[in-house]
Amino acid sequence: MDYENPHAVPKVHPATREVLPEDPMDLRGFEVPGDPELMMRMLIEDYARMGWDADAIMRLAQDPNYLAFHGLLRMLGEDGLRRRVADTISRCGVMRVSSTEREPEQPQQELMQIDLPADS
Repeated sequence: MDYENPHAVPKVHPATREVLPEDPMDLRGFEVPGDPELMMRMLIEDYARMGWDADAIMRLAQDPNYLAFHGLLRMLGEDGLRRRVADTISRCGVMRVSSTEREPEQPQQELMQIDLPADS
């Protein structure tokens, strides 16, 4: 944003923005023009990189509240979408991450002999 431009609209964080009656801040999904094949590949890759396998992605497509995948399911049919999901995952894979926590190692205590001078 050009901060030197006097006509620039100031950036306001949504959490601090005034709530107006004509702007209820509801989330709304709608279709936009674009390449559905590209969108589908990007969505599949995103979920695969989060660790979702083909079955989990297909379950997501069954949810009518998730307009992107559900719309692709309606457009391509279950077999068509499942085939494309499998093709994309075979190319990019599914990210799997595991972590292991270990107890911190206790420092080894070493005994040292200290020779003190004898009292005179």
